[in-house]
Amino acid sequence: MKKWRYRTRITVRTVFSVCLIFVLMLARISSTANAGESPNNNTPDSYVFALTENENTQKLIEDLENKYPELKIENIDEINTMIISSDNHEQLEQAQKYLNNKYQKLIEGFNKEQTVTLKKIGAPGLMVKPLSQLRKFNNTQSRVLTQSNEESNIYDAWRWDIKKVTSDGASYLIEKGNHNVKIGIVDSGVDIHHPDLKHNIISPGKSLVPGVSSMVDEIGHGTMVAGSIAANGNIKGVSPEVGIVPYKVFQGYSADSSWIVKAIIEAANDDMDIINLSLGTYKSMKNKKDRATYLSYIRAIQYANKKGSLLVASSGTDGYDLTNPKNLAEQMGLKNDLQLHMPGGLPNVVTVSATNLNDQLAYYSNYGFNINIAAPAGDYGPNFEDQQKIELEYMTITTYPTTLPQSELSKYMGFAPGYEFMIGTSLAVPKVSATAALIIAEYQEKYGKRPSPNVIKRYLYGGTVKGDGTKRQLGNGIVNAKNSLDLVNKR
Repeated sequence: MKKWRYRTRITVRTVFSVCLIFVLMLARISSTANAGESPNNNTPDSYVFALTENENTQKLIEDLENKYPELKIENIDEINTMIISSDNHEQLEQAQKYLNNKYQKLIEGFNKEQTVTLKKIGAPGLMVKPLSQLRKFNNTQSRVLTQSNEESNIYDAWRWDIKKVTSDGASYLIEKGNHNVKIGIVDSGVDIHHPDLKHNIISPGKSLVPGVSSMVDEIGHGTMVAGSIAANGNIKGVSPEVGIVPYKVFQGYSADSSWIVKAIIEAANDDMDIINLSLGTYKSMKNKKDRATYLSYIRAIQYANKKGSLLVASSGTDGYDLTNPKNLAEQMGLKNDLQLHMPGGLPNVVTVSATNLNDQLAYYSNYGFNINIAAPAGDYGPNFEDQQKIELEYMTITTYPTTLPQSELSKYMGFAPGYEFMIGTSLAVPKVSATAALIIAEYQEKYGKRPSPNVIKRYLYGGTVKGDGTKRQLGNGIVNAKNSLDLVNKR
C-alpha cells in the first residue's frame, strides 16, 4: 500500500489579513475579514424605524404612502420594523422628519441604514515571497504525518480542526446528520456545484440583496463556512450529511444591516433548525444613530428563537474583550460610549470564540464573559506575532468556490481547485452549528421529537472539552461532537 508523507511545518511569508469574514486578496492567498459598518454610498439612502406594537402602525404607513408616493417603503411585519428609502435625498429627509414629528410615540428608534463592510486588518507589512522559496524545516524540526489508509488523501493532514471536533472521526460513527435537519447559512452564498457540497444543499436558498437574484458566491466566504459544516468528499465537515440552505446577504464585500436581519427572519420562517452567522458588527447603546439597528437585531433574534431556530454567531476578530460595553468602547477608541458586538454577544445567541492548534484562544479572537463556547479555527502559529512567520500546520483548509481562481499556495500543495488554507472566527462558528445539528438529528432519532434551543445548548455546552484558557476566553469550553452525542444517548 502506498504511503504518503507530508511535512506540515512549512513557513510562508506572504500577505494575509486576519478578520471576521474571509476576503480573498488580489494575490489570491487566503485571508479573513471583519465586518464593520459605514454609511452605504452605493445604494439609495435609507432609514430604519423600529416601531412600537400599536394598531396605528398601519395608519402610519398608509399616511406615508399617500404623502410621499415615490418613497420606497418596506415593512418587516415580524419585528415591527420599517425601512424607507429613496434616490431623492431631500425627499427622504423630509419623510423621516415628518414621521418623527407626527408619529413620535410610535417610534422606538430610528437611524440611517448602515452597511456591513469587510475591512482589511491583520498583517499588511509581510513580504510576499515566491512559493518556490517556502522554507521547509528539517526532520528534527518537522512533524511528519504518515498516511497508509486507502481512504486518506492529501487533504487529511490539514484537517486537525475537524478531527478535534469529531474526536478523530468517532462522532461520524454515531451521527453524520441528515437532510431533515437544516442549517441556514446567512452569508455570501454557496458554490452549489462544489463536489463536496452539492449533495447537501437542499434548497437554492434566497437572496436578500435587492435586485440580485443570483446565489453565486462571488467572494468565497459562504462556501468556506459551508465546508466546515457539510463537506462530504475530499474533505469532510463536522456534519457531512446535514442539509444546508444559503441566504445571501453579501453582494461583493458589503451588506446592509437590514438584509442580515431579514435573512434571520426568512431562515426562521423557513424552519431552519440552525442559523449560522459568521459575521458581526459593533453598535452603540448610547448613540441614537444605532438605536433602530440594535433593536432590529434583538427583535429578529427573539423571533427566530420563538420559531425554534438556534442562532450561532461569531464573537469577532479584533482581540477585544466584549464583557463590558464601556470597556469595549474604550478598546475601540470611543470615549464616553457603550458598545456591543452583535449579533454574537447578544442574549439568545450562541456566541463563539476561536481556538488554535494548541487549544488556546486564537490571537485575533474576541473574548469575554458573553462567550458561550469555543471552536478550533486556526491561526498563523506561535511565531507569527513576534517573527511574522506563518506556519501552515496551524492553519486549516476548507472548501472554496471552484468558479474562483485557485491560489498559488493551493496549487503548490497539490490541492484540486476548490480547497484553500484559511483561519478566522468565521470558521469556528460553523463547527458549533454543525455539532448542534448532530445533536438535533440524534435526539430526533432517539426520542422522536425536535429538541428546543435550550435543550440543544445543554448538550452542546455539556459536551465541551477543556482547553488551555479561561472561561472568559473559551466560555463553557471547546466544542466536541462526540461528547455531545454521547450525552444525548445517556439521557
